[in-house]
Amino acid sequence: MYPFIEVRYRNDARGWVDDVTLGELIESKRIKSFYRPSERRWVNIYLDRIRGTAETNVEGFLRRASDQQERGTGEQENEQTLPPRMSAQEWFDKGFVTLHTSDDCEGAVRAFALSVRLNPGQARAYVSRALAYERLGNVQQAVEDYSKVITLTPDDPKLYYLRGLALRRAGMGDEAIEDFKRAADMRYRPAFTFLKSIGINF
Repeated sequence: MYPFIEVRYRNDARGWVDDVTLGELIESKRIKSFYRPSERRWVNIYLDRIRGTAETNVEGFLRRASDQQERGTGEQENEQTLPPRMSAQEWFDKGFVTLHTSDDCEGAVRAFALSVRLNPGQARAYVSRALAYERLGNVQQAVEDYSKVITLTPDDPKLYYLRGLALRRAGMGDEAIEDFKRAADMRYRPAFTFLKSIGINF
């Protein structure tokens, strides 16, 4: 299993994310804090020092972000604990197969996270990771991922519809309606149907 870390989002929602996604959330300041088990405390990303620097290699980034590995004597991690070197597309393919052929949503999340870490413009990986996080019950992270992909491809009405569904599941009904209306404005039929089903004629 992969290390998942509890986080507090800016809207005070809580959820569990993999260590790679945690790094993204810290860099983009889309969370307020995360729980560091090695210190048994919450780390405030605005006030506390986050150990390390923003390394560009995936392995170093994982060690800095989660700080999950207990290395009391400072020894190097065993090579087997590091993710294999693959391209962003290979990680995406692995995540896609994992998500759609097994119950290993955590493995799928991690593969998609590594894909977007290597290629932040990989819109499909954000959408797929959002779906995996929804299956894991972290709807807030799904909203975050849909929001990120909307910044990459703002003209895709399906993304507003999907984010609307996630917002609705997260209890943010007003924001969800706005997304459904935006999708309907872009002539996305499922959005029209949904709005009609809840008594909103558009």
